[in-house]
Amino acid sequence: MLENLAFWFQVIVASEPLLEASIGRLEDESWEGDLKAFYRKHLEDERNHAVWLREDLGDHPVHLHFGAAQLAGMAYYLVLHVHPVALMGYMLALEGKPIPMEYVEAVEAAHGKQAARTLRIHAEEDPGHYAELKAFPVPPEWAPLVENTRVQTLQLIGGM
Repeated sequence: MLENLAFWFQVIVASEPLLEASIGRLEDESWEGDLKAFYRKHLEDERNHAVWLREDLGDHPVHLHFGAAQLAGMAYYLVLHVHPVALMGYMLALEGKPIPMEYVEAVEAAHGKQAARTLRIHAEEDPGHYAELKAFPVPPEWAPLVENTRVQTLQLIGGM
C-alpha cells in the first residue's frame, strides 16, 4: 500500500509545476484567459498535496518509478510543446475515478490515519474536481487533444 502511495507521490509532485507552466503559457484573453483562471483555482486546490503526501509516507522510501516519470513527462511535453489545454485531459484521467473509501480505510487500518491523510482528501474532493473539469468549455478544435491526452494518461496508468 505504501509503495502505491510512493508512486502517486511521484506523480503528484509534478502537479503544481505543471499547472504553473500551463498558467505561464496561456494568454489573458478569450477562452485561454478563462482556462488560466481555472488552472489558478485548481493550483490552489492542489497546493501542498505533494508535501502532505510525503509527510504521510513518513520514513517509507520513495524510489524512482519510471511510470510516474512517463505520466508527468507526457504532460510536460504537451503543455510546453503543444498547448496547455492538454493538461485538462491529464487531470480528467487522474481525477476521473474517485479513490474508494474502502481503500482509504484499508490504508488507515494497516498504517494509521496519518498515512492516509492526503489519500482521504483526494477521495473526498476529486469527484467535485472532476465535475469542474468536465464542465469547462474546451473549444471544439482543442477537444481531440484533451480527449487523446485523457486516453493516453489512462493507458499509461493501466500499464503499471
